[in-house]
Amino acid sequence: MHATSTLPNTTHLSLSDELALYKRYLKTLEQVAGRLLEKTSAQSLTEVLQLLSETTGVSCCGLFLKETNEHDWHTAKLHCTWSSTDAVSRISDFNQFREIEFQHYPVLFDTLQVGMVFCKNIVDLPPAESAFFAAQKIHTALCIPLLIEGEMEGFIGLFSQHAVRYWHAIEIDVICTIANSLSLALTRQHAEKNLAVNTHRLRTLVGSTEDMIIEYNQHHHILNVWADNHAFPITIDHYASSLALALPHEMAQAILLATPKLRAYPHRETFEFTLRIDDEDRFFLGRLQSIPAEITDTHNTVALIRDITDLMREEAQRLSMLETLNLLEEAIVDLSLDGLLLNFSAAWSKLLDTPNEQTYAHLGKPLTAFVYKEDRPALNAVIHQLASGKLRSQVIRFRLAHGQEPVWIEANLLAHRSHQREVTALRGVLRDITTSHLQERRISQLALHDALTQLPNRVLLEEHLLQAISRAQRSNGKVALGFIDLDHFKHINDTMGHKAGDSVLVTLSERLSAVLRNVDTLSRWGGDEFVVLLPDANNEADIRHVAERLRDAARASINVGGNDTKLTISIGFAVYPDDADSAETLMSAADHTMFHAKSMGRNNVQFFQDIHDKTMDRDNVLMQTRLSHAVNDHAIQVFYQPVVDLRTQQIFAFEALARWHDDQNGWISPAVFIPMAEHIGIIQELSDQVFDHTLQHLQSWRESNNPVRASVNISRAQLFTPLFVQNLLDKVAHYGLQPQDLILEITESVALLDLSYESKRLHELHEAGFSLAIDDFGTGYSALSQLHAMPIDILKIDSSFTSRLDTPDGQRIVQAIVQMADALNLKMIVEGVESAETAQYLQGIGVNYIQGYYFSEAAPAGVCQLMLQEDVRLFN
Repeated sequence: MHATSTLPNTTHLSLSDELALYKRYLKTLEQVAGRLLEKTSAQSLTEVLQLLSETTGVSCCGLFLKETNEHDWHTAKLHCTWSSTDAVSRISDFNQFREIEFQHYPVLFDTLQVGMVFCKNIVDLPPAESAFFAAQKIHTALCIPLLIEGEMEGFIGLFSQHAVRYWHAIEIDVICTIANSLSLALTRQHAEKNLAVNTHRLRTLVGSTEDMIIEYNQHHHILNVWADNHAFPITIDHYASSLALALPHEMAQAILLATPKLRAYPHRETFEFTLRIDDEDRFFLGRLQSIPAEITDTHNTVALIRDITDLMREEAQRLSMLETLNLLEEAIVDLSLDGLLLNFSAAWSKLLDTPNEQTYAHLGKPLTAFVYKEDRPALNAVIHQLASGKLRSQVIRFRLAHGQEPVWIEANLLAHRSHQREVTALRGVLRDITTSHLQERRISQLALHDALTQLPNRVLLEEHLLQAISRAQRSNGKVALGFIDLDHFKHINDTMGHKAGDSVLVTLSERLSAVLRNVDTLSRWGGDEFVVLLPDANNEADIRHVAERLRDAARASINVGGNDTKLTISIGFAVYPDDADSAETLMSAADHTMFHAKSMGRNNVQFFQDIHDKTMDRDNVLMQTRLSHAVNDHAIQVFYQPVVDLRTQQIFAFEALARWHDDQNGWISPAVFIPMAEHIGIIQELSDQVFDHTLQHLQSWRESNNPVRASVNISRAQLFTPLFVQNLLDKVAHYGLQPQDLILEITESVALLDLSYESKRLHELHEAGFSLAIDDFGTGYSALSQLHAMPIDILKIDSSFTSRLDTPDGQRIVQAIVQMADALNLKMIVEGVESAETAQYLQGIGVNYIQGYYFSEAAPAGVCQLMLQEDVRLFN
């Protein structure tokens, strides 16, 4: 097993992307196994490197091996390599890599020598290794040692030339598995070469070996010797008359010890002995037989002696190979062209959980006789294609009968061909993949389904939604999407506990699913929210009927903690393409409609088109259109309001605030156009522009050696985006910044809206390094226990509290919040400071950071740059 030396940063993926990555690398592993199973040659090794290069996307791959018979080695030589097309020009001169002397690169050698993975960026390496890779313009190197019996025999190198390459743990694990396969393949290649040499030697020896025959009498005197083959390794002194004098000592003793046994029991007697000849031990098998003497009535003895050294060596190799095969978990089977079992290794009995002595009865039976009935047609089809020559090899999965439970098998079947290229037989390697198969199913279940209700989660819902919209586009059909919220669910959790709440959610999910079609999708969106997808919903009346059926199903009483409880739900529906032109805008429209349903008193169904007609006049529609154009044309401006540190009297951060100047109505308040952007589904694009604008100017300020930070508001819709955290990290890295440079502001109502989902997302942001601030604190309905559980760094007191500091009650409230923040070890920013007296009072009660018109209103980035350059004290 390889230990891994990972890079400082690693790639973070969503579960769906991780699963896709896992499948793609597994496919590569299967292809590598197929190539290495057939033959280990320079071409197959190069093809493996090509597969690795294409799968990982690196510029080039190389296989480095030590010299043959070098035990204490310090040099690796390039055996073969593969480079992408655009990297050919860069690696055409690969002389540095053709012979690597490890004494010059101790970090690389020490890492690989102990069996660890060398995974480094060039900037993280000592000068020697850094210069070594820089010569080939390599930014990232991933080197996997090839271990044979615990010793490094070489390594695989994957080199990225274009940019820094971060590796996911799944990628490194699979590449290590491929490296292990290469090690086994190289071991097999060496064994095959040695076997070929030994086989040639054995044939030569067997062809030149003949028996030696000696006839002797009862007194052990030699009468005749026949040894016509001069290559026989034993010479006899013909002038000596006795066995003891004429023969080597070990040979004579073996004959003399066996002779009395033959005379006591007149039958053939065998014996063995070993002679040290030419510095090697040679093994001999002898057979004694009694024959009548020619003159007397006694019997003589004939000793037939055979040099069995070569035969014993050959048998030892055969037994060693059989023992090796028996040690493998994989079963090797030989099949006839019609799929009958001709031979199999010992692991076949393990796969079937059958004693070895009973498996001999399997010979001559079809392989499919041991396969589950449902899997036989596919296996028969593959066998037929291989036998007919249509396929060279094929990997297939099926189930074998194994006691009470089936065993999932992955079979790599290939066709053997004669010199005339005709298929003569089939061979397969059968591997038990039950554990990994069940794990794959479990991973898929966890990745695509909610753990509590087993309903599809957001990832699977979005996939189904995109498919439904694609079908609707082709057929000019419609797709309905409904957001469902369980009314007053928080009351159930608070009064009866989370276990009772979970039971309610499971029961509700079952009731809602029961009124839907098989083609419909019910998904748990998070907390007490569900989403229903109705594809091919071309009839408006049918959609409304389904909505009422869902509401009726929820209204049935449910027993919670021994009490019958009535449930109600609020539903908001939107229809594609009537209400939205994309999946994202359709979800936003349905979500907005659901909140409208809750605002209408709950326990009702609302449709986007209905509330659109009632609440939006022509002027609002036109303003929404102009706002959409402004976002598309990047006409939204970003102003920045300073946050001041009272201790240093300097700017601590700038809060980024979106500003929109409408050609017809002038400056539009964010309180107007931000909800409007959420309503029409363009809040994501607007937020992305604010982030890009802020990061661009923050980069400029940091380059001017100003340690100022930037504070940006994030919306509920952004938190719902599956790849929000990763996309934000990519943006920050693009501008050469760190997550610690940003403060992300979330309103109190958003941060504590859904502790089962938003809390997880906020923890992801916090673990990534971002500072989190609760904006407008005190205006929501959070409990102290909830606030304590959130990964919050900063509280921002709403300006409505600041405006009441001239009253004793207002002062007591702010003092209480300050004390609470201190107890929770949170920073505090007070908004809406408009006078020196307010600033001095806040400083007196322990507030360190303040923000408001007293210092500066929100200003363009250029004005903020001047503030930082002048480094003026904002107040005395």
